[in-house]
Amino acid sequence: MFEALRETIAQRIAELEAGRQFNLRDLLGDEWPDGQGAAMQLGRDFRANLHAFPGVADEGRDGENLRWYRKA
Repeated sequence: MFEALRETIAQRIAELEAGRQFNLRDLLGDEWPDGQGAAMQLGRDFRANLHAFPGVADEGRDGENLRWYRKA
């Protein structure tokens, strides 16, 4: 799933203003997978490939266990 959405993710990150905090669920909107397993795997794959998205930093998880990122 990550490979199918890689270009969409990159494009949407590029559209964000510098310093903007985001999470994948909000970034993808309707394209976010319905199943919990698929959603978790997409999140894991994005984090494992974070190096492919220059200027994006992992900001950690919030109280609801949702992982946040920041565009530099």
